[in-house]
Amino acid sequence: MRVRSGVFAAWTSAWLAGEAAYDDVVARVTGDDEPHRVTGLPGSPGEVPLGWVLPVLRERAADGVRLVLPVAGDPRGLPGQGPLTGAALVAGEAVLGGGLGLVPAVTQHGSALDRTHAVLWTVHEVGEPSPDPLTVAEAEHDLTAATRDAASALAALDVASWRPEVADGLARMRRGITPDLPPGHDGRAVRLLAQAERLSAVLEMACADAPGGAVNATEARARDAALRPLATAVRRARLAAYNAVPSRHR
Repeated sequence: MRVRSGVFAAWTSAWLAGEAAYDDVVARVTGDDEPHRVTGLPGSPGEVPLGWVLPVLRERAADGVRLVLPVAGDPRGLPGQGPLTGAALVAGEAVLGGGLGLVPAVTQHGSALDRTHAVLWTVHEVGEPSPDPLTVAEAEHDLTAATRDAASALAALDVASWRPEVADGLARMRRGITPDLPPGHDGRAVRLLAQAERLSAVLEMACADAPGGAVNATEARARDAALRPLATAVRRARLAAYNAVPSRHR
């Protein structure tokens, strides 16, 4: 799953620090999507191109912006109740900085073989939320522990007999993945994000219902309970990795 808010936060913060070009930020955030649009931007009525938000953030959030990845029961990093919090919980992601919050809404177009995505970012005026301090080292430790525990639990549940590709996915976890992070981003954070993305792909396979009804409802609940801590650790690892400051500025 591509975390658009994470790419936005990392590349925009790099641009604000003089480590990335304006056009690169827009291109990286947009990716393979249709051109992104923004609504609710202060001083700009209606919908505007994605790039228009960057000068506003330069004025209001010169020290950078940050990613939040809230879920029900864990809204850390959000500024309490309000439109932003509600929208961020629905989207599962948002960008915060300088008293502004941006939440992407993604709409799919076309068939499964020729699918495109339209993205509209809604800007909210917000108060400064309580910080959610999470270091790369802490997230790395938690992800390693959760991976070990999940592997043991999956082995005990014999998930590989339901979906053999899960075992193959675990075996491929160390293969190369290049995270979409800007130049100069903290190297340890880059490695952490690559590990989180590999584990996310394995989680998707492991959480899918086995073909042919090889897993019953009780087994599925046990599987989901075993994988829930790993899913949380993956989400928190993404958060720490995208929000890490460039290593040269440490």
